[in-house]
Amino acid sequence: MNPTKYWNPGRAAARAFAAMALAATSLLVPGAAHASDEATGLDAGTDAAASDTSAADTGATTAEADASTEEGAPASSADLSACYAMRTAPAGTTATLDRGHADIFDLTSDASGALTLRIKEDATGSGVMREPEQTLLAVNKSTFTQIPASVSQATGAPAAAYLLGQSGDNQATVLWPGWDTLGITAGGYDAARFHISYTGPENGRIYAFTSSFTEGTKAVTNDGSFDLAPEGDDVDQPYAAHKHVNWLFTRAGRYTLTVQASAWTPGATGAASAQSAARTYTIDVADEASCLAESAAAPSTDQAQPAPAPAAPGSVSSTNNQGAQDEGEGGATGTPSAPAPAPTSGTTGTTGTTTGANPAPASGARTTSGTTGGERCVATRITREATEAEAATLASSQAPANTARTTLTVSVGDGATGNATDGHFDLGPAIENGTLVARVKDDRTQPAQWVDPSSLTFALGDAARITAPADLGFVATPGSSVWLIPSTQIAGVPWLGLNSQREEIVTGTTGPVQFTLDAVEGPGRVAVFNAGALGSGVGEHVFDGPGTGYTLGANTHAHQNWVFTAPGTYTLTISMRVTPNGAALAGSGFGSGGDLTATGTTGPNGRPMVSQVVGRTASGKDCDLSLATTGADTIPLTVVSLTWALTGAACVWVGAIGRRRNLRAQS
Repeated sequence: MNPTKYWNPGRAAARAFAAMALAATSLLVPGAAHASDEATGLDAGTDAAASDTSAADTGATTAEADASTEEGAPASSADLSACYAMRTAPAGTTATLDRGHADIFDLTSDASGALTLRIKEDATGSGVMREPEQTLLAVNKSTFTQIPASVSQATGAPAAAYLLGQSGDNQATVLWPGWDTLGITAGGYDAARFHISYTGPENGRIYAFTSSFTEGTKAVTNDGSFDLAPEGDDVDQPYAAHKHVNWLFTRAGRYTLTVQASAWTPGATGAASAQSAARTYTIDVADEASCLAESAAAPSTDQAQPAPAPAAPGSVSSTNNQGAQDEGEGGATGTPSAPAPAPTSGTTGTTGTTTGANPAPASGARTTSGTTGGERCVATRITREATEAEAATLASSQAPANTARTTLTVSVGDGATGNATDGHFDLGPAIENGTLVARVKDDRTQPAQWVDPSSLTFALGDAARITAPADLGFVATPGSSVWLIPSTQIAGVPWLGLNSQREEIVTGTTGPVQFTLDAVEGPGRVAVFNAGALGSGVGEHVFDGPGTGYTLGANTHAHQNWVFTAPGTYTLTISMRVTPNGAALAGSGFGSGGDLTATGTTGPNGRPMVSQVVGRTASGKDCDLSLATTGADTIPLTVVSLTWALTGAACVWVGAIGRRRNLRAQS
């Protein structure tokens, strides 16, 4: 990117010391009220009741509750201001966002190059634009979370804090904030910077960082610090992108952020090519009662208190676009419909890797075996028009009502080719002319285009290749090369997610969307999973092979990790089912028949075009793949048996020769 990065060792040391002091002295106690109620809040006559409730709900001691009630104020005027300010929303507030996806730093430009910084949210609709000064961002008390020791050690964060994670796995009930700079390309820009300063409760700090397989735990600030300096810090976005990070707030209370964005044209250095107006953001963390209790019950420096365990997630909310106003339940991304593999044993480290299970046997791929006339028989994918009998079989498996079925094509390895090599994409259902269809949201153009998935080939080249950590033992051999679409966007890799946010899906259906991986064709194995704690490691499994399914919450946008274990071309057949509000929707897409997979297109005779793996020699002759088995690296039993037999015979022969030579030597 154009702006120069630097590291300040003095500041880093000061931050580390401050973090240790904060971890030793801060008591973080979650509150008792839902964040969406904080805007209307408490009146002066309910302070004591609120304090009592907070003490009871959070396990605070009687003495602490009494102190909060009798004093009626936090330990300092700064805390007093931060806590009591949460009674009412700032003047001019028109919306309170306490859950759902929101790009709080949405930076766009017009053709003249003017920059605009706003909030773009999907909680109350699809792509709703809001002014920061008119929007209250509320962080629910349920976000109070134990931070893994490895993450605390790497970042300097306290042992517990209010967390908005980068994965968005609980966005049905919790705000999922990110930023989006895709819109700056209209003005000819390719890089952006956000300058962020803030005020908040006493000793309250904001941390921002990412965690992933590819990069471990990584700061997002320009100077490499994990926490934002209240006096101001720069966050660079070196390419146009949509991004999510982990946000940590160390104390309950009201935070006021001042944010100004800058942008650069390609190749420009030094001063920014353009700047936006400075915008003001208000973020309420927990609730007033929690804030007051936290302040009044602050322990001495030698009495650090254990943090409560995070709240357990519930079931998927089915409130559609009402989720921003109504109390929802549970996580946004749901659970697989098929049992997930047993978790690997071991301890999670900073980078999210664990030690443990051996890889499961490979499945779902044809191997190469056999010869024809001295030529090797190679498994080769062809596309052809189905016969009448095959067409009838495929038609019988056509997607049923309320179900859309499609195929995704992924090219993997050195020399991977395709027309989707970089940028943000979402796979999800849409309704067109009373028919449920599968579409991919392509954010490479603004506004985004929803296109037919069959029109895209996703290419995963060298930028997507990683060395498989122990966590991936369920799908790949640890230490081997695999190709990964991560849950966070990186340059040079298409960023594929799942989406249930088309406007007609939000308004015309109810409940979640059920995704199913119907079939996989390719040279290796495929696995899809959610990120683990704080964006690293393996969390909930999404797809573990053909027949596995996943429930995506209503009005949800989420990104998973997609792993491919061998180079080559993969065809994934995926279906998605919805529950319409009214009459049933016509289904779309063909299924699979035997080893045939419909491509979604029609041949010259009006029958569906199909994809099939057949045997071919180097000269193009048909050959027999009957000896081939499934699995990326498996060998037919007959070949193994023959190998052992030949090996035994060779050993006998060599032994006999040795004995004859010894006899000659003795004579």
